[in-house]
Amino acid sequence: MRFGKTIAVFLILLLAVSVNVFGQEERKIKMDEYQAQLAEVQVRESGAQEKISDLEAEIAELKKQIDETQAKIDDTWAEIYGMLGTDKAGVDAYRNELASISSELDGLAALSPEDLFRQKKDLKALAARLEEAKSSKIALMTEMKNNLAELDGQMAALKNRMPANIYDQYTVLNGDYLWKISKKEEVYADPFQWIRIYSVNKDQIKDPDLIYAGQIFNIARGVGDNEYLVVKGDFLYKIAGMAKVYGDPTKWTKLYEANKDLIIDPSLIYPHQVLSIPEK
Repeated sequence: MRFGKTIAVFLILLLAVSVNVFGQEERKIKMDEYQAQLAEVQVRESGAQEKISDLEAEIAELKKQIDETQAKIDDTWAEIYGMLGTDKAGVDAYRNELASISSELDGLAALSPEDLFRQKKDLKALAARLEEAKSSKIALMTEMKNNLAELDGQMAALKNRMPANIYDQYTVLNGDYLWKISKKEEVYADPFQWIRIYSVNKDQIKDPDLIYAGQIFNIARGVGDNEYLVVKGDFLYKIAGMAKVYGDPTKWTKLYEANKDLIIDPSLIYPHQVLSIPEK
């Protein structure tokens, strides 16, 4: 019995020793695995660092190439600006001017033909700005050539939409005569402008003293580009010398020849006559 107890104690001690040895072995295996994994991670980290260094070197080289290319571009533009007699700020200002003209032309394009006629001074001012822009060397740049071509198209479209003049219409009544018609509030409220009605409707009026009921006269509300409305103190020599006409007083005869049906005596013209201006 005592012997049996001794064996039991021995077996328990043996088992305890075995478990302890097994635990130590297991911990050793886990440590070995950890160290192996750590070594692997360190190798991967080292490789990644090398790649990062390589990429940073590539980035630095690319940046250097970009800077060199940009420097060449800047030098090229400097040469171009020099040939154009300007600089980047000048080109930017020119570009902005074209954009401004385009915007104002768009505004005029939104008007009715009648309102467009009333704003023809604005259109002429824009046309003058456009011509001034064309005279600049900057206009030689491809970008600006394209922009100018678009503006020319906008300008042409507006000129095509603009009527030669704008008119109201008046139907002649029994007992009417030009003086009486011109005096009416809805016409000119001024009898002395009868000659304007005659000038504009001379294709219908052979004799200003003879008009007929039912005739429909145009009542001009503006002055066309190829017309001149005579004012007090005018004479043909003076009119021909005006910049908006011929800028040359000696061309008064051209005015006279074009308006012989209105002008009996070239030395005698009257306020409110509407003279045709032949092309220069």
